[in-house]
Amino acid sequence: LIDGFNVEIEPGQHIALVGGPTSSKDRAVMLLAHLLDPNSGKLRYGDAEAQAMPEVVTGTQIGFVGPSTSLFSASLMDNVIYGLRQAPKGPRDYSDDAARKKMERELGESAKTANSADDVLADWIDLERAGVENREELIEAVRRGLAVADMEDDVYQLGLRGRLDPETRPEAAKRLLEARSLLESRLLEDSYRGLVEPFDRDAYNTNATVGENLLFGTPVGDDFDLDRLPENEYVMSVLAKVDLVDEFLSIGHEVAQTMVELFADLPPDHEYFGQFSFISLDDLPEFQTLLRKVERDGLEELEENERLMFMALPFKMAPARHRLGLIDNAMQDRLLEARRAFAEDLPESLKGSVEFFDHDLYNTASSLQDNILFGKLAYGRAQAQAKIGDLISDVIENLGLRIVVVEVGLDFEVGIGGARLSSAQRQKTAIARAVLKRPQMIVLSEATAALDGSAQTTILKNIREEFSDRTVIWAMHRPSQAKNFDEVLVMADGKIVEKGTYDELVEKKAVLADLIGAE
Repeated sequence: LIDGFNVEIEPGQHIALVGGPTSSKDRAVMLLAHLLDPNSGKLRYGDAEAQAMPEVVTGTQIGFVGPSTSLFSASLMDNVIYGLRQAPKGPRDYSDDAARKKMERELGESAKTANSADDVLADWIDLERAGVENREELIEAVRRGLAVADMEDDVYQLGLRGRLDPETRPEAAKRLLEARSLLESRLLEDSYRGLVEPFDRDAYNTNATVGENLLFGTPVGDDFDLDRLPENEYVMSVLAKVDLVDEFLSIGHEVAQTMVELFADLPPDHEYFGQFSFISLDDLPEFQTLLRKVERDGLEELEENERLMFMALPFKMAPARHRLGLIDNAMQDRLLEARRAFAEDLPESLKGSVEFFDHDLYNTASSLQDNILFGKLAYGRAQAQAKIGDLISDVIENLGLRIVVVEVGLDFEVGIGGARLSSAQRQKTAIARAVLKRPQMIVLSEATAALDGSAQTTILKNIREEFSDRTVIWAMHRPSQAKNFDEVLVMADGKIVEKGTYDELVEKKAVLADLIGAE
């Protein structure tokens, strides 16, 4: 696939490879990164032949990012620092005899089966490779790698939606409560007034659903799943205690009637389906059938599963959003009574299934953003979400909490193969991982092809600045991106057909010029 590829690259040079789909430029950069061995000819790094180099050398001194990346089912942090794990940096301290004996037994089994005798639980992170001495400095180095990959804002957003354990990080939780207080004071300003309805134990929150008002806390586990509250025996016992069971059934029936009448002649993409999302388009026929049954036989003849379908609807209603007049002031007062009964009589076995809102405490089960906000966005207010999002970011920056949010974002579990990240985020993670280990040479093969034009330009600029005194070899998916590189290698059919600076080759009006014209 590659023939006639003769090139000498000086240390610190920035080289761009360009070519069409059949040019084999992708194979050429894999050869240069020593991911492929040539079956003829020589590949040398300085005076050393590539084939004679151990992987520990090439693995640390060369960084490679291809057009797609493989991530592990672990945290984002684990995936970014993976390149720092070449070998154990020190033994693990086994103060527990049982743990030490277990480790020795496992290492003995590894030796018998010709597997690695390295302890997987040892410290494998090479801090020196990242140019740091401790975890705090490592976090800063990771942030720098993310910034080069134009990904720190992505991780920041993951952090806002992530959770923090106040028991393991009490100081961070305390600082986030300071952010809550500062946000509260800022919300009194004219430009933000009325955009957030705060949580108040003694007041009904009209922007929260009935279910959220009843619990007045964040569910932990499945016991109080907000979509299945009518199936919970304790919830129904609370409603019975305040004489709301029949009323909920009646309200659910009335809501179903209204929704069927409202949705009957609407197209599937109508905005009402989003506003009144407690009945989906798929569920509509089933509710129509139920309504006909009620009209014929009455509510009392419904089977238990049919009653639950009606009972579920009121739990999903928020007065500020669903202006149906069914959750009026009198009903809100009765729901506050139910809220108090729910909290006071909660059985011991269910106390771990909900974490109640408390203005003075950090809510472990809620996200960072929800802890700072401690309330609900007002529905229907113009640009409320954007304004409050900017305000939260401003508060976080003022208190110097951005690093806390980013660290929580780094704890994000990426899923199998990084499935919980977008394709662009997976690619950025691979770039950050290569940057973090500070290789002498970084090789990229269409590494930004999955990104938008703005991100491509930013990352190209960042990498060239970060590696200003180190070697960069980049197979470009757009020939025009090769501008400003020290040298451009133009390939066709596995051969170098042009070589020179970008301006020289464009002026020749030959192969490179044709490739640029075809973009």
